[in-house]
Amino acid sequence: MDLQQQNEKIVFPVSFKLKIISIIYDTEKSAFDRFDKILDSNKINHSGWDCKPSSGGKYASYRVDVTINDNQTFQNLYADLGEIEGVKCVI
Repeated sequence: MDLQQQNEKIVFPVSFKLKIISIIYDTEKSAFDRFDKILDSNKINHSGWDCKPSSGGKYASYRVDVTINDNQTFQNLYADLGEIEGVKCVI
């Protein structure tokens, strides 16, 4: 099953915990600002940021609750987050 077929099965609006795995930035606030900017530009409701550094201290897992209203916004979000320098994975 390809990504398009999977997205056709999603019933919008959909709420879930978005997880972004990224290198650790100079400050935690810097990472939240970068990710918030993408969420805000896509008009995605979000709240409850938290961060957990990896055991090696090189990466961090940033999590936030999001609500996405349509498939286009869903696609844009993942594309935009994937373009941020240092982002390794978006789940």
